[in-house]
Amino acid sequence: MIPLLVVVSMFSYFAARYEPLLAGIIALGTVIVVVWAIRRREYSWAVALLTIIVAFSPHFLETKIFLLIGIACIVTATMLLATFQLRPLAEV
Repeated sequence: MIPLLVVVSMFSYFAARYEPLLAGIIALGTVIVVVWAIRRREYSWAVALLTIIVAFSPHFLETKIFLLIGIACIVTATMLLATFQLRPLAEV
């Protein structure tokens, strides 16, 4: 499914008047793969595919940039919390 999304996304700008429909299909397919990745606990794939959803969304470029910055901030904060989580010391 992922190779299909990559190939279709490369040719989406040649679709002329069908471009919005093709972008919607790409985004819908990516949402399905994101749900699949989350169920398999492959969160790095899910975050990477979220960028594809944002890139092919019908929003303005400024909105897309802020959405991508928001995703990057959430991922960074989550990684920091997971890294610096307090763990109880083992008693000797």
